[in-house]
Amino acid sequence: MLDILINYHDAFLRGLAVTLGLVVLIALIGIPFGVAVGVVGARVSRSIGSIVSGIYFLTGAIPILVLLFWMHYPLQSILHVVIDPFWTTVIALGFVNFILTAELVRRELDLLPKAYREAARTLGLPTIKIARFIELPILSRRAIPQLLANQGKMLEYTLFASFISVPELFRVAQNVNAMVYRPVEVYSLLVLFFLIILGPLHLVVRSLEKKYATS
Repeated sequence: MLDILINYHDAFLRGLAVTLGLVVLIALIGIPFGVAVGVVGARVSRSIGSIVSGIYFLTGAIPILVLLFWMHYPLQSILHVVIDPFWTTVIALGFVNFILTAELVRRELDLLPKAYREAARTLGLPTIKIARFIELPILSRRAIPQLLANQGKMLEYTLFASFISVPELFRVAQNVNAMVYRPVEVYSLLVLFFLIILGPLHLVVRSLEKKYATS
């Protein structure tokens, strides 16, 4: 396994860079826009919240791989465009991340005790201060662990990008294995890479869940 890593380290590092690049771009699309739309859906327009919930149901019912293939082949054929598979993956998974984040924020805002807001209004606090000093801290404690867990899911979903020829980590492992035909060693390396990436993230999520559950 060490020999394979030494001989093909450049390929693995390029695949790792593509995978991490996908995750960063997916997060940049999904998190800020998802938070904004989730807040709007919960506090400004219930109709937007209903639309988010409906799309959330659809994204849960449609397998990610099917969605990715549909956006890569049929949709581009219908629109008469050709988009690089990397960006197709970013758009598809970024959209899924956006919907997951928006629904998470909308749902958690709906679950916040209304008594807090009513008490703050009774004391004369403006809406902005209520959101900043009361709702936002509570929302952060409840939503951040789930939000981080969702980003871990997005990283796992990037594996599907290999099926539309994106040279991410899994695709690189397949190519290396095709050359050396040592699947045990090659895919053990792949397990190691994902353990190094996802292991700390899951530890952080568990730590935050325990901290907020006991505080």
